[in-house]
Amino acid sequence: MYRFTATVLLIAASAAFADSQLDTIVVDISPEDRLVLNRRENADVRVDGHLDDSVWHELPAYDEFVVMVPDTLLKPEYATRVRAFYDEQGLYFGVDMEQPVETLITRLSGRDRRDIQREQIGITLDTSGEGRYGYWFGVYLGDSVADGTVLPERKFSNEWDGPWRAATQQTESGWSAEFYIPWGTVSMPVVQGKRKLGLFMSRMVAYRNEMYGWPTLPFTRPQFMSKMQGLEVEGIDPRQQYSIYPFAAVLDDRFDGVTRYRTGVDFLWRPSSGFQLSATVNPDFGAVESDDVIINLSATETFFPEKRLFFVEGQEIFVTSPRADTRSFGVGRGGAPTTLINTRRIGGKPLAPKLAPDYEISDRELDQPVELAAAVKVTGQSGRIRYGVMAAFEDDFKFDAELNGDPVHLEGESSDYGVARILYEDAPGGAYKALGYISTALLNDNRQAKTHGVDAHYLSAGGKFTFDGQLFLSDIEDEETGQGGFLDFEYNFRKGVKQRLGIEWADDHVDINDMGFLVRNSYRQIRTAHSRTNSDLSWARTNEFDLRGFMQKNSDDLLSGAAIFLSNRTTFQNLDQFTIHMSYSPESYDDLNSFGNGTYRIEEQSFLGLSYDSDGSQEFSYGLGLGVQEEHLGDDTLISRLSFSWRPNDRFALNLEVRHFNRKGWLLHQEDRNMTSFDAEQWTPIVSAEYFISARQQLKFSLQWIGIKAQEKDFYRVPDRAGDLIEVVKPPGPPDSFSLSQMALQ
Repeated sequence: MYRFTATVLLIAASAAFADSQLDTIVVDISPEDRLVLNRRENADVRVDGHLDDSVWHELPAYDEFVVMVPDTLLKPEYATRVRAFYDEQGLYFGVDMEQPVETLITRLSGRDRRDIQREQIGITLDTSGEGRYGYWFGVYLGDSVADGTVLPERKFSNEWDGPWRAATQQTESGWSAEFYIPWGTVSMPVVQGKRKLGLFMSRMVAYRNEMYGWPTLPFTRPQFMSKMQGLEVEGIDPRQQYSIYPFAAVLDDRFDGVTRYRTGVDFLWRPSSGFQLSATVNPDFGAVESDDVIINLSATETFFPEKRLFFVEGQEIFVTSPRADTRSFGVGRGGAPTTLINTRRIGGKPLAPKLAPDYEISDRELDQPVELAAAVKVTGQSGRIRYGVMAAFEDDFKFDAELNGDPVHLEGESSDYGVARILYEDAPGGAYKALGYISTALLNDNRQAKTHGVDAHYLSAGGKFTFDGQLFLSDIEDEETGQGGFLDFEYNFRKGVKQRLGIEWADDHVDINDMGFLVRNSYRQIRTAHSRTNSDLSWARTNEFDLRGFMQKNSDDLLSGAAIFLSNRTTFQNLDQFTIHMSYSPESYDDLNSFGNGTYRIEEQSFLGLSYDSDGSQEFSYGLGLGVQEEHLGDDTLISRLSFSWRPNDRFALNLEVRHFNRKGWLLHQEDRNMTSFDAEQWTPIVSAEYFISARQQLKFSLQWIGIKAQEKDFYRVPDRAGDLIEVVKPPGPPDSFSLSQMALQ
């Protein structure tokens, strides 16, 4: 092995060893050194996964990987040799990975499926050069890909799909991969001369469920973007780019008996690396994956993530805090988001019209999404300032209604949406500081709703302390101005041990749900979480422990929620996992689920859930789960889960999951102050089958169904003043028993 210093003198090394074998030039580089990449014009790399292009034989390799999962930080058993260069068009990586061929796991999938255990090599680039924002790219053995964005310090999102290329091949000693990332694919600051980048690479060895990483940045340490391996390129100023994609779509609506035709166009213009404009006219989102099937009978709204490509691309500038991210990392369970921008509102349910008494509109008409006429988005940066502006305009639409039983058409009031965002970032002395502002607007003839928010962020130079906070207000026509906010603190004691604290509040009038998402108003709350991760134990491979809790009071100073949650997940040496979830909630008051008809006391509640999941890298894997949950009035609900996955080869996958709820004393609102408890049974099967013709062509069948059958049990009335529910005889009228069924087939 040859040892070089600082910038490694790559040009001299490549000339001296141009005729050597691919695996003979391995160069050591420390995390503090900056890697000066070779520029090679006209290299003519085919990006087919074979490292047989001449340029790969002329470049030295780097193998500084350590084992990150579990976080032993030891030198891996298998070598991972990385080569890289760039030209005027983009950045190229060639990776040669050793591993016994008989242990390789190949499984094809759709884009961004990171939940499947298989061989993978990933690249994360800090394209800002200052740890402010970046992109990640991953390819799996078999050529399935995943990509997304990353924000400080380790906020990953897969809500971005870029035009880049990667390919893989199995070799005699393992497998290999090639990447080509065009400069025009990513956002970068305008820089003359030398350009700094940050690099992190990861590799998954699936049969061991091990992840290698370079540089040494395990998930149990706080720093990530600020400690990436430095890269240097020179003379890169991406050229102006534009693209125009016309399209046509046909919708055959069998329910209404009509056929609709739609034509439109998508447009993108990037005059420089620091500015991008994208627009769409008459967009069609028919190819978007359907949402999970959920039946929600409570007063709190369910959050659904955005899946429409126009809104997810370039969305990172509009993320104002970690609370906008609904994904939960680790074993602890996360909650609903708090965010001023929820793009699912755009083209969502229409505003209900104001009707005379003789008019009737079905719930189906009120739930139909409104089509968009056009949308435009501008993102960019200038120096330390990043910005984003977005506008969307709904198309004209009509409601199918009835007037005294006769069908009529009512004109709907379409809405216009707007968002403006600006963010100032700085990193003095290695610390990250940011201050941002966001404003949103919904404009409709019947409703004018605006929100404004100021957010601040801080990460200490050593990465131990993190702060994120936001203050926001809502300004709705003919309503009082409302205010709210939150302050979040996180401290990392040492590797794998951290503590979080959050304080939040919202007054009686704040309402950001015209364009954003907030579970409720009229409350103040404190919450905390403590997590510990230990690896390479004598009795287990990894153990993840999480203890968290919260206490919430409403504006009447009543305890409207409190709980302690304990979670622990153990991964054994055979890669099977055992998880336990426990929680306890004291007596409290529910001021939401009477739907504005009063406040009532609910009993203390506890939950115990156990689950066991086998090694997901095997051809056949399974999962079992059992749980007991106390209902609001003290009865017990039994929960069970059974799942299995069968992957006989790399092209076919069959997945089945069945959940069953046997509910006793399920309390639901009926009308006015009337509440009813039910004994209910709920089945939730999910079936999916996928066959991949290639990594980019697939046939997929997916079925989700929820069926509920509920039998009325006891009857209650919400008291006039906060207190216990009053048990009453059944009010006059039909039975409250019900059945519900909802299915999604795709």
